[in-house]
Amino acid sequence: MEKTTGGMTKKAVRSVCGLLAAGLLAAAVMPMHAAADEEEAQPQQITEAEAGKVTFSTDYPGVTIKPGGTSTFTLYITNTGSEETTVELSAEDLPEGWEGSFKGSSNEVSMVHVGAYQKKEDSPSLSYSLTVPEDTKEDIYTISLNAKGGDVDESLALTVKVDAEEKKIGAGEFSTDYAQQEGDSGTKFSYTTTLTNNSGENMTYSLSAEGAPEGWTVTFTPSDTTTATSSVPVDAGASSTIKAAIVPAQNVTAGEYPITLVAACAGETLELPVTVKITGTYSLTATTPTGKLSTSAYAGETKDVALSIQNTGNIDLTAVSLKAQASTDWEITFDQDTINEIPAGGSAEVTAHITPAKDAILGDYVTIITASNDAVSSDCALRISVQNHTSWGIAAVAVIAVLVLGLVLIIRRFGRR
Repeated sequence: MEKTTGGMTKKAVRSVCGLLAAGLLAAAVMPMHAAADEEEAQPQQITEAEAGKVTFSTDYPGVTIKPGGTSTFTLYITNTGSEETTVELSAEDLPEGWEGSFKGSSNEVSMVHVGAYQKKEDSPSLSYSLTVPEDTKEDIYTISLNAKGGDVDESLALTVKVDAEEKKIGAGEFSTDYAQQEGDSGTKFSYTTTLTNNSGENMTYSLSAEGAPEGWTVTFTPSDTTTATSSVPVDAGASSTIKAAIVPAQNVTAGEYPITLVAACAGETLELPVTVKITGTYSLTATTPTGKLSTSAYAGETKDVALSIQNTGNIDLTAVSLKAQASTDWEITFDQDTINEIPAGGSAEVTAHITPAKDAILGDYVTIITASNDAVSSDCALRISVQNHTSWGIAAVAVIAVLVLGLVLIIRRFGRR
């Protein structure tokens, strides 16, 4: 009995030792398997992180457009991965008659390069221009923009509401606070205008004026310079202040003159109607048809002098009277003392009958001719040179010669004594 008990005890000890050894071996092997599994999983995680994700987006995926209008979506492509790629661009679900195109730096594009770790601010200049036909029904439409290439398969849904009553989205603006100004013909009219580029692209607008009468000048000067120009660049979403200067012609008549200021760029023409109102300007000039203000006359004889009475203002003149101031005993009359009407920019011819005094001595005299009405007047100074007839001069010379001859004879006769 004792032997049997001892043998059983030894067997139990051996079993226990075997179990302990097996447990120790399992404990040692398990961490090794866990480490191996972790090593296998780690490269997979790093690969996924390096691949990253390409995202296709826009700040305003929903817009409102009038029928026949155009809208431009600014697009962004970002990449959280370390690999560069190139994607193809396309659009789906465009309704019939709608037109759309991808643009990069004002050029139409079909593919775009995506850089590694590309952020939104690093995204290349990219936009999608969408034009809606004039006959498009008012409704809400959805189109899809796609960017595909390699492992990239991104889509961007755009919602377009067509509404005839809404303001045309994307259209530029050309405006001024004071579209009508007035002044006389010598006024230089200045309009401060604002040109706004509401598109998604930088634009250069050409500047011009339509409807300006002949002889008028219109110039455009941006606020950041003192030099007039015929074109101005405006960044996307920005505005430019432009001074439009209008100078009427010198002989302009009173009235209202509509002029259209135009700012045009690719695909868009903006018009700004303004009005220049010219108020009345009275101006009168008394002169001669040739402009010569001197003549000659004989004492006691009438000399006819042609006068030109000119209306240099922009208002018709009526009841223009003529008067003269001359030396004593001179007589001056006109073939018409009063001119009934001289149209703006026109003239009237009048003849002045000038008779110097009979006893006027030789020399130059000034005669003042005045043309005037209730609103305006003008003086013309005529220099009259009084002369004698040639026959009288000959007679005088003969008399002098006789006197000299007589004097000589007297000297000879009495001188001998």
